Amino acid sequence: MDFVKNFVGVEVQFGKYAFMVYNVCTKMTIFRNSGVINAGIEIVPVKSFAEEMSSGVSYFEQIVWDLENRGIANIDIPVLILGVTA
Repeated sequence: MDFVKNFVGVEVQFGKYAFMVYNVCTKMTIFRNSGVINAGIEIVPVKSFAEEMSSGVSYFEQIVWDLENRGIANIDIPVLILGVTA
């Protein structure tokens, strides 16, 4: 977790797709189960910004589509996904 304040965990991810999914679907759940956070924020580049970076960088539209189409799980916690650009 990059930082935590008031039980909200924040991750900034400009890396590969697998790390973004791990942050949202695994790491934030672990921190919630440990009593460290109640919700999370994942900051990722939007697609047009990610295309200017090295190959395989995760992006906002990708994680939003995945989360909307995977369905709800009993381990989910509230996560705000923020897409940023230059």
